[in-house]
Amino acid sequence: MLKQLGIGSGTFIMLMIVGFFVIKWAVRAALREVYYEIKGEKSPEELMVEQMMEDDEEKREEARQARQARREAKEAARIQKRQEKLSE
Repeated sequence: MLKQLGIGSGTFIMLMIVGFFVIKWAVRAALREVYYEIKGEKSPEELMVEQMMEDDEEKREEARQARQARREAKEAARIQKRQEKLSE
C-alpha cells in the first residue's frame, strides 16, 4: 500500500509520529479549555492575553498623550512665531 502511495516506510513512520504528537497537543488543549469552562475560571493563557491587552492599552494612551503634547507644543510655537512677526 505504501508503494502505491509513493512513500517509503521511514516516511510513513515519521508521519505517524508527527500525527501522534499533533493529535496529542490538540486533545490536551481541548481538555484544558473544557476544564476551565467547567470550573468557570480563566485559563492562564487568557489571563496573560488580558494582561498584555491592558499593557498595550496603557502604552497606546501614553502615546496619545505624548502626540497631543507635541501637537500643542507645535501650535504654541506657531502662535509665538506669528506674534513675533506681527510685533516686528
